[in-house]
Amino acid sequence: MLKLFFIFFRISALTLGGGYAMVPVMMKSLSSSNLLEKDQFEKILVLAQSLPGPIAFNLAWLSGKQINGVKGAIVSSIAVLTPPFFGIVLISSILKQYSDNPYVSGFIKGAYASLIGMIAGLLIQIIKGTKFKFYNILVIVLAIIAIFFYSDFTILIFFLSILFFYLTNKGYDKND
Repeated sequence: MLKLFFIFFRISALTLGGGYAMVPVMMKSLSSSNLLEKDQFEKILVLAQSLPGPIAFNLAWLSGKQINGVKGAIVSSIAVLTPPFFGIVLISSILKQYSDNPYVSGFIKGAYASLIGMIAGLLIQIIKGTKFKFYNILVIVLAIIAIFFYSDFTILIFFLSILFFYLTNKGYDKND
């Protein structure tokens, strides 16, 4: 349990950029510690994304529960929440005093850039294990273009795209 606490505490304390920046770090840490296999983590990730609330908390709760039951879920959740709580209090007081400093603003811009890279890396890793049909990709591209030109109809375009995917993928086996 202590190992589980320190894994989530360390990830939460040292990962900049929020919940989605933590996802690849969590996956690597849990799989390299032999607590979860990558495919188990990916299933937990899918469930965590469907639940309301912050992704880091959802992942900590669900991963901890998978590893050590409810006690593991509680320990992991406390571990992932503790660093941001104290960090926000400390950083907000410091940033107020030094927000005009070019080094501080440069650091913040660099942190945002690294976050984009981490999220892109996670997206690529998830896409690698997914089979796509050509016309599904075509519909996604066309939907994005349509939303760009017809932004008033975003919800309609979104639901029509989902309907298309549902109708064309009925009976589609991912193992084909």
